Amino acid sequence: MFEQIVARLTRMVKFDFTVFPEIEHDENATAEAAIIVLVASLVGALGSVGAGFGRFLLAFIISVAVGWLLWSYLTMLIGTRLFGGDATFWGMARALGYASAPGILRLLGFIPLIDWIFSLAAWVLSLVLGFFAVRETLELTTEKAILTVLIGWVVMVIINVILFFVIF
Repeated sequence: MFEQIVARLTRMVKFDFTVFPEIEHDENATAEAAIIVLVASLVGALGSVGAGFGRFLLAFIISVAVGWLLWSYLTMLIGTRLFGGDATFWGMARALGYASAPGILRLLGFIPLIDWIFSLAAWVLSLVLGFFAVRETLELTTEKAILTVLIGWVVMVIINVILFFVIF
């Protein structure tokens, strides 16, 4: 399994985005995508450990549940209903799970003064890979994929703001 993950991530880094439809249709890739999301989320949540274990655990759970599963469902819904794309929830979740791999860069966030650079790089790279995952998985035009990602992003920001105020 690890070799398969590395091979697919390597293809993504080489801008071989034909890997996304492959991931979408490979039901065995669900566990692989989940591992990638869990590791990236765990690394990201470690930044909140100083605030206590409860906050760390909450950040981790929200990152996985909201950041991956809800984003996948929302993206699939927008792409299929508004723009005529073709994908299943789990196919979209697998592709977006792989696209979250750059979140692992946040592991370098312990470096003072430049920690924000790694967080920004992780976010931008995940967004770019997420766009390609959406475009290739839903088989949309570039314009429709951009709109799908933008609409989904706005909705996710609203949901995250609401969750932040409810929880904190």
